[in-house]
Amino acid sequence: MLLTLAAGAMDAIAFLGLGGVFTANMTGNLILFALAGREDWVLHALRSGLACAGFCAGLLIGFTMPGRHEGNALWSLAVIRLLWADLALQSAFLAGWALGGGAPGPAVILVLIGVGSCAMGMQAAAARRVDLAGITATFVTGTLTSLFESSASGWSTDNRRRAAIVVALVLGALCASLLLRFAPPWAGVVAPAFTLLALAVAHPYGFRGRPDRGSR
Repeated sequence: MLLTLAAGAMDAIAFLGLGGVFTANMTGNLILFALAGREDWVLHALRSGLACAGFCAGLLIGFTMPGRHEGNALWSLAVIRLLWADLALQSAFLAGWALGGGAPGPAVILVLIGVGSCAMGMQAAAARRVDLAGITATFVTGTLTSLFESSASGWSTDNRRRAAIVVALVLGALCASLLLRFAPPWAGVVAPAFTLLALAVAHPYGFRGRPDRGSR
């Protein structure tokens, strides 16, 4: 849920502050790339294409990160390393966003799109490596489909998780969009803050396995 909150926040900033692109929702970017009839299509296609390239680079890094067989069976050391790398890129995004006062110039926008989408690609790879009940942490179309598919045969714990993920994406976007409206330079804080919280929760699992009762 924390990672999905971060993804919602990143997409809100990218769409509202970086020229109408997404850093996590690649389906949307592919459609935007193909809208040849829109005004300034070449610029929009460049931004959408850069976001897709950055996301794919993040996926490639994520799926080749060493440490798959170290740590807990669910939260491997590779996942923890990925989340730290994700946080580092989100922090770089935050720095660039803040230095631009919440209104970066055209060149900085391209850099931020590349950095943000790469971070979300890493996050998507981390979620896939955890592979929990068809849940993703960057886009929810598949999660929403799984939710309604399994709901046909009854409500389960997995369904509650899926529903929480859908809500988390919306809440993350809401948090960032409100900051964009009332305090633009601070909008970039939302995603790394949620990712740092996710690391605080997951980090012990990656090194010691499931914590014992005394460590909770």
